[in-house]
Amino acid sequence: MRRGPRIALVTVTVVATAAIVALGVIALVLSRLGGDPAEVPAGWAAPAALPVSAPLPADRLAFDSDRTGTFEIFAVGTDGSSPVQLTEDDAYDSWSPRLSPDRRTILVHRAPAGKHDLDPAAVSIWAIAADGTGLVELRPAGLDGWVFQGHAEWSPDGGSLVLFGGSRLSPQIHVTDALGQHPRAVTDRGGTNLDPSFAPDGAEIVFVGCPSAICTERDYEIFRIPTEGGEAIRVTTDDLRDHDPYWSPDGARLAWLTAFGGPGVGVWDVRIAAADGADPVRLFGDAGVTSRPAFSADSRTVFVHRIPPGGTTFGVFRIGVDGAGPVEVTSGQPGSNEYPSP
Repeated sequence: MRRGPRIALVTVTVVATAAIVALGVIALVLSRLGGDPAEVPAGWAAPAALPVSAPLPADRLAFDSDRTGTFEIFAVGTDGSSPVQLTEDDAYDSWSPRLSPDRRTILVHRAPAGKHDLDPAAVSIWAIAADGTGLVELRPAGLDGWVFQGHAEWSPDGGSLVLFGGSRLSPQIHVTDALGQHPRAVTDRGGTNLDPSFAPDGAEIVFVGCPSAICTERDYEIFRIPTEGGEAIRVTTDDLRDHDPYWSPDGARLAWLTAFGGPGVGVWDVRIAAADGADPVRLFGDAGVTSRPAFSADSRTVFVHRIPPGGTTFGVFRIGVDGAGPVEVTSGQPGSNEYPSP
């Protein structure tokens, strides 16, 4: 979720009739809504290895910012010191960096300039070394016949990725190797399935899904499922739209993003609960727009990007898991600053 509600995934209600003509019309509508995958570039080939460098120090994080025009990837101290630009290509928006567990590689989501995180049909997934070198494209848009893809996250051992991908009408959760290849479907559910991440032990995946095959964004709830597949277990059971669930590294907590309504973009906040989703509490508890939680390695701090009440631009913030001591990491820095990966 960014300036407005996160990626709007189309959900369709089809009322079947007995008339052949009506069925033909329905088939045509579904075909157009489903869309065709982007064309994979003719010269693309899967990389043989991930780019690596010396690890990004533990007191620094990656994030994206449009301070130079298009969105690019930067690194900065968790205290806001010494920002360094890692990517530079004004043909793309580069966003949502995800540091590998060994902190030597960064996953990067990219889309043509101006699209940023607004169109999952345009998303390609890349990797760079932690020092910004060695950019390689892991998954061009349209690979494996997918219309949509996104929200790539590392497994705890760095040997796999999890992401959503597939059709426009019903994207599923998939696990790939570390190079983004050989996808294996984890879910086989109706409706929308997105925003996956691994449990700290790698045995489960938490994600956002629909309680039934037909749902709207307001119906999005948190689910968990074994990494090897199986039955998805519903975690949240309310009337609030949920996104971006993550377990803390120590496995003690689950955090996710929730929309609380209101005019315009509305109020969004991170909720933190027990590992099973019980007893959630709001992290900031104000009328701001707060997005995607990312835990520190010691599980004591949460990093987010956020527009405070009365603000106009996203900044990267850190806050204790108990809601204490919020600090804007990118205070005084230009542009919109988003998607921290500590």
